[in-house]
Amino acid sequence: MIPQFDQYHESYGAELLCPKCKGNYLHHEKIEVFDRHEDKSDGLHVVVGDQDVHIDRDLTGNPSSRRHGLLIHFRCETCDALPVLSVSQHKGQTHIDLYDSGADE
Repeated sequence: MIPQFDQYHESYGAELLCPKCKGNYLHHEKIEVFDRHEDKSDGLHVVVGDQDVHIDRDLTGNPSSRRHGLLIHFRCETCDALPVLSVSQHKGQTHIDLYDSGADE
């Protein structure tokens, strides 16, 4: 779905809105970084969350089919949504998406 933001504030940015309730109280729960060279089958996967770091080579879940990817997992304070913001690279372009990982797909 298209990420939605509240008003932009210079030097601060814009608040990301929950895809379910449109609230702006989203807490970062976990961050996943996928690092790989173009079209390689392996790479590096780093997960930071709950005051812990996990490193492996499993690229399952990488939002990019060819390169680097980033997932930021949120918890909405005002509803039961579990939004995930994804940033991925594809053929020199950067794509940003947002979805509710707790939603029925």
